[in-house]
Amino acid sequence: MEKPALQQVITLQVKVVYCLLAAFALSIIALLDYLKQEQVFALVAASFSALLVVYASYLLLRRKKRTAPYVEWTLTLLLGFFTIFGMQQESYVAQWVYFFPIYVFFLFPFTIANYITLTYSAVIFLVVLNNFDSYIRLQLLFTYTACYAFSLVYALVNERSNMMLSNLINTDPLTQVYNEDQFHHNMNKEITRADRQRTGLALIIIRLPATWQQQKAEEYENRIANAGHRLQSSIREFDTCYRLNNDDFVVMLPNSSREEGEDLCEKLLTYISKIRHAEQNVFLIKMATYRPEDDSYSLLKRAASQFEESN
Repeated sequence: MEKPALQQVITLQVKVVYCLLAAFALSIIALLDYLKQEQVFALVAASFSALLVVYASYLLLRRKKRTAPYVEWTLTLLLGFFTIFGMQQESYVAQWVYFFPIYVFFLFPFTIANYITLTYSAVIFLVVLNNFDSYIRLQLLFTYTACYAFSLVYALVNERSNMMLSNLINTDPLTQVYNEDQFHHNMNKEITRADRQRTGLALIIIRLPATWQQQKAEEYENRIANAGHRLQSSIREFDTCYRLNNDDFVVMLPNSSREEGEDLCEKLLTYISKIRHAEQNVFLIKMATYRPEDDSYSLLKRAASQFEESN
């Protein structure tokens, strides 16, 4: 399994576990409501619990990432309308508002979830002011604020953890440039963009000096790290550098012509060759431009094959 796919599976599993835990909590609320002879609220709680179980099963069976979160929006709107209008009919519904921010931050990305909860909080604030006395009003707003703050802090920590996980999965730990898995992921996106916008796309591949293979492991890694840093600092702002599994480096040049690629090849060769004993540390650089029949693998193979042709 590719690393980006692994990250998606982990995120999916976390969401499924949360949905099942939330469904279990709602089933307990439904039972308590039923014992208190609150049949309507028991039915609502049981319905939301069943919907979450169905949604978790749907995620497990489908697995493939969807382009639009229709199910998440449907569940969120149902819960939002139920709490907003239900509170105006029965004060007992107020306990459901504490569940909303936690629920939303688990279902949506941080930025979208933050906008949803801020909008919802403004509406709830007005509903509480208009339908409850001062003592109950203070209790509700304080508890809701505490739940919202907890959800916000948790979402921020989770967002930061996801970014760190993404960097760990997508970058090479030695050179801090992107790895081969991320190369194929990004290259396929750039190929799609090049086809759609009819723009150029070039790929530069850099092979390390053959003499480096004779070095000790620690010295070899130090040289690779130094080469990666030199490449990263000498490419253009919109170009990206990658280290392949065979220790070759590649530089992706979106919206670039062959002439621009050749100019950058000369610049890279001059810059990374500025080391001691340059005659013993000869880098090989080749370039290939995108053709309509290419995918990320064929373009990379065509660029690398030039090393064998030049021997």
